[in-house]
Amino acid sequence: MQISEAESIVMDVLWHAGSNDRGPLAAEDVFAALADSQQWQEATIKTLLNRLLKKGAIKARKDGRR
Repeated sequence: MQISEAESIVMDVLWHAGSNDRGPLAAEDVFAALADSQQWQEATIKTLLNRLLKKGAIKARKDGRR
């Protein structure tokens, strides 16, 4: 599976969160983690997360309306 450089940046956030035993992250958590280093809108991060989901690189579960 190939992922883009932008997707790789998102994956880094998810990997580091997993090593801290924080549990699953919401899209808002990923956005907050990248706010200082990337000038991406929240919609961009959600798009990247959806691409990673479709590629099977990550899994998601519904939490209420999220």
